[in-house]
Amino acid sequence: MKSVLRFLIFVVLLFGAVSLLYFTRTKAATAARVPVAVSHYTALETVDREFTDLVSHVLPSVVSITAIPADTTNPRIQYLRQLFGLQPGATPPQLGSGVIVSPEGHIVTNFHVIQGAGSAEVTLNDGRVLPARFLGADIPSDIAILQIAPENISPIAWGNSDEVKVGQMVFAVGNPLGLQETVTQGIISARGRRAASEAANEFFQTDAAINRGNSGGPLVSLRGELIGINNMVPAQTQAQGIAFSIPANTVRRVFESIRDHGRFIRPWFGVSTLPLSPMIVRQLNLPGDIAGALVQVTQADSPAEKAGIESGDVIVEYGGKAVRDASDLRTRVVDTPIGNTVDIKVWRGEKIIPLKVTIAPEPGS
Repeated sequence: MKSVLRFLIFVVLLFGAVSLLYFTRTKAATAARVPVAVSHYTALETVDREFTDLVSHVLPSVVSITAIPADTTNPRIQYLRQLFGLQPGATPPQLGSGVIVSPEGHIVTNFHVIQGAGSAEVTLNDGRVLPARFLGADIPSDIAILQIAPENISPIAWGNSDEVKVGQMVFAVGNPLGLQETVTQGIISARGRRAASEAANEFFQTDAAINRGNSGGPLVSLRGELIGINNMVPAQTQAQGIAFSIPANTVRRVFESIRDHGRFIRPWFGVSTLPLSPMIVRQLNLPGDIAGALVQVTQADSPAEKAGIESGDVIVEYGGKAVRDASDLRTRVVDTPIGNTVDIKVWRGEKIIPLKVTIAPEPGS
């Protein structure tokens, strides 16, 4: 009997010791964890609040665009449809995005969003639906400018896309698949991309999700500034995290020209160029490591001719920066304000020759 009693006392004491140890450790762990958790979550909440504040600041600048096809607004086309027993307005409207860029109600979007439209309507962040007037477009850069009544609107601030760096965080805003006010987040994956798009210019590549309907919407920096216009995703449906945006500086030049002149006055250099293939390099006895744009023809009375550029020259530098190829030169020229004088260097006769060229308006533009 005594042995049984001693065993029960031992069990009770052992249970008490284990319980005391468990509660002591739990209390200590909780006490040690609370300051770290509070500090950590507070930092995350601050970042989260900054993101949401940025998005709420940008959203009123973003619009949804409904481009109504011409065959649904033209009475003659409607009459012909009825005459041949066709349903009126058979072509569905085109949906896209845009962004307000001025207090006067100017909206930037992609040209392909409104291409073929007879009229366009814009839905604002506050639910208002307003008619939009088409002001002009530059088809090669795939940029179009619309305008709405400037009443209670919130234009976005322009950013300097030349300062955009690979790896910086960005937000894409738009109306993909008809889902208004969709915000996605990512980074700048690359600069100076060339892609199979309507646009002839170079692009930012981003992994922020962009889908059909995002076209024309803004790519926004952490400062809430417009640094690009979302343009496209690759045709390959299996591509993930790859999308392209037109840099804001290119967009701004098109916008300001259309706003001030009613059309985009394209900068003119006045040369026809060829890519430097290995065969051409050998035939012309050029240095094996040369890069640039080979001048095939210099147009009469062009800025290039006036600068002294000759057929057979290789333009190796433009504006203090090396020229990668003919496409790179074309992009640089389009991005140069008309009237600016640019330092260039050409390879001619086994030596580098410095020249100056003053960019002029393209004839007929």
